[in-house]
Amino acid sequence: MFTDQILTPYRDRFPHLRQPHYYLNHAAFGVLSQSTIGSINRHLIARSTGVIESFFEDIEIIEETRSKLARLINAPSADNISFITNTSEGLNIIASGFNWKKSDRVLINDAEFPSNVYAFTNLKQRGIQTDFLKSTDGFVSAEQLSDSIKSNHKMVSVSAVQFLSGYKIDLKKMGSITRSNDTFLIVDAIQAVGNTPIDVQAMNIDGLVSGGLKWMMAPMGIGFLYVSDKLRDQIDPPFVGWLSVKTPWELSNFDQELNPTSRRFEPGGINVPGIYALHDSVDPFLELGTAEINQHLIALTDIIDAQMVSVGLKRFTINDPKYRSGIITYDLPSQVDGDALIQALKHRKVTLSHRQGKLRFSPHFYNSVEDIKSAIDIFREVYPTFV
Repeated sequence: MFTDQILTPYRDRFPHLRQPHYYLNHAAFGVLSQSTIGSINRHLIARSTGVIESFFEDIEIIEETRSKLARLINAPSADNISFITNTSEGLNIIASGFNWKKSDRVLINDAEFPSNVYAFTNLKQRGIQTDFLKSTDGFVSAEQLSDSIKSNHKMVSVSAVQFLSGYKIDLKKMGSITRSNDTFLIVDAIQAVGNTPIDVQAMNIDGLVSGGLKWMMAPMGIGFLYVSDKLRDQIDPPFVGWLSVKTPWELSNFDQELNPTSRRFEPGGINVPGIYALHDSVDPFLELGTAEINQHLIALTDIIDAQMVSVGLKRFTINDPKYRSGIITYDLPSQVDGDALIQALKHRKVTLSHRQGKLRFSPHFYNSVEDIKSAIDIFREVYPTFV
């Protein structure tokens, strides 16, 4: 667990802690730090009163951010990274652009967030079938997926961390399984990037997508897509624009090849303010290390767990630390109005999530033991009035 000495410089960036507001809902929305807002504002002020035409200054930040993201997931190169607006867009780039054959199929599971379902079920209009693996207790394991992969499964798409149960799948094992079957492994990483170690090379991940608004603590409308060289060669971009080509500034040369890098998936102007935000918000993950952040979060959620069990809630999240992330979830008794409970807690400055009859906690790296204990004290006062 991180010491106060380590945490204090980071905690100083978050004004909501001074209220105090015990925000434990990063699986829904991440908090914007003052430094991240400052990065956005400096860019916007320059666009308003400074250089105005900031294109070349922006390119430097864009490419630095691309490199930071490559480091964060250990991509072979920044050339494998492209910027997207959200997870759904990235998954659709892969699903819609892939060179499918009629006999190809996709394997997913029924515990996925809808973004990682519709991008693939939409392929039925092209004759591509999606097979659903039934989950058990809110997740499927690498072993279950391994037993279900058939030779005609061209892609397996899975969340690195399941949004409801918080189950962290063994991606290294998954990558080994899919590689041996000549199947592309696609990962929805929005609930993992920033709280869990991701190594796309060691894990043999072919495509990875993450929006920035949750654990990466950036605004809505910005995220990134990683595509391996092997997969990129199999994708025809579903839409292209002037920035998709090899030499964009040859404006009258319409007979051009696509950019050989993943920049081909960025057809035109991108969310530059969002990229300025990411440029700042990813720094703590690189500085502290996502493995260390993961251990910190497991320690914090262990404290939560002891208290939730003591008030009679049943844990929905698996207890094995190997499969734990920053999410821990509990079944609410049927008589409890979960939405009303959330509002009562929010009135007391404790923010959690109610999802499908379950109570979900998701602290982040900057949260301290004192945050957790204070939030739990308030919960223990409020909860009995709903049982």
